Amino acid sequence: MYACLILVAGNVWAQDKPKNVSEESTIKTVKTNNGSEITEKKIKVTTREEQDIEFAHKDENKRDKDVVNSPVKVKRTIEVDDDKGNSYDSKTEISYYEFNGNQYGFRKVENGFSVLVNDTDTPNSYGNIVKFNRDNHYLFQKGNDTGIGYFNEDGSFTIEFYDKNTQTVTSQEFILMQK
Repeated sequence: MYACLILVAGNVWAQDKPKNVSEESTIKTVKTNNGSEITEKKIKVTTREEQDIEFAHKDENKRDKDVVNSPVKVKRTIEVDDDKGNSYDSKTEISYYEFNGNQYGFRKVENGFSVLVNDTDTPNSYGNIVKFNRDNHYLFQKGNDTGIGYFNEDGSFTIEFYDKNTQTVTSQEFILMQK
């Protein structure tokens, strides 16, 4: 009975998709002088890249298979230490997407995401994504435009809008950035 349990558990555990994962962290110290004292902040930026390893369908029954390109999920975490303690005081996570040839960052906030346009070093807000109580359902707002969005199986974000004039539903997709 124990042997069967170990075989079943091992088989389930072995079904995880193989991934290439790389993570790089850099820490910068920034000193500011406000006239009366010099304050020091530590900023830690961690960039994590994950890529599923996928094989060509033509090599399905072969031992040596060709690897095909798959999207690379890039997530950047920015942590700031404002005081002299050992722990970081604030943490921000950003994932990167492409839409209409432009790069956008999805910054995680308390109730969803803030969509940022990457404009050199200072990102500007493009829109907001608010999470519904239901799993994988979001409200997208950009100015007067409002739509319903969800994350696809490949990690991309699709937004559906209702057009009153044509009485049709149109969709737009933020595609997960490939490196």
